[in-house]
Amino acid sequence: MTDTVFKLDQRRVIAVSGSEALSFLNRVLTCNTETLDDPGGRYGALLTPQGKILTDLYLYKSNGAVFMDVPADTLADTVKRLTMLKLRADAAFTARDDLSAVLSFEATMETALASFQDDTYPSPCFRAIVETTPAIENLPSASSSGDYHLHRISARQAEFGYDFGSADVFPADINMDITPAIDFKKGCFVGQEVASRMKRKTEVRKRTLIVKAPLDIVESGTSIVAGESTIGSVTSWSNGHGLALIRLDRLQTATDAGNTPQIRETPAEILPFSD
Repeated sequence: MTDTVFKLDQRRVIAVSGSEALSFLNRVLTCNTETLDDPGGRYGALLTPQGKILTDLYLYKSNGAVFMDVPADTLADTVKRLTMLKLRADAAFTARDDLSAVLSFEATMETALASFQDDTYPSPCFRAIVETTPAIENLPSASSSGDYHLHRISARQAEFGYDFGSADVFPADINMDITPAIDFKKGCFVGQEVASRMKRKTEVRKRTLIVKAPLDIVESGTSIVAGESTIGSVTSWSNGHGLALIRLDRLQTATDAGNTPQIRETPAEILPFSD
């Protein structure tokens, strides 16, 4: 990769405070917040009661301080929703414009207020919360970096605002159900009944998979066809690699029939799913 540290300009920071904040979040979010290491961090989400992802989030803890980074588009709603749900719990959620989230493919940043190794990537990757200084502002922006997107695509890491939006997908659609982002053993959380039922009682119909084709640009939403069947659609793309939401049953039917997937009449390779 050309750049190894990126300002996550598509994300915003929320400071979490209060003696009951983590226990409250444990009852609301998909991830387990009560077993969070200090220092440490965890990926998770806030779901609708129907089990779809309202927002994803990364939770950080360091020296007793707790932060979240969330998509910029969901910042206001997340603060409002958590504040409403907490009722009388001693918990507060404050948007912090003076703080930024960064991603490093080298090592943790010494000046970080909080950081952790993001295990959703197969290779070393560190997320951090830092003060928004001129040096941070001058870092390469993740949202406009082909290197950044190629790296996350190669890690099969779907991202809010590119591969899915608010209340668009179920956790299984973006492979969240096979990561520590959801703790199915901790007890109730918003949307838990639907998420657990999909995990235990049904066969997953859709997954986000890596797709490759000799195309420089493919717009989000472009169909992937095999024979006469549409088997999925591209959700993001960078330099010949992309992520796509694929109907697994249709992909299997196409494979059995010997039909090659195509994007805009160009043969494409869909990498098989493995957890």
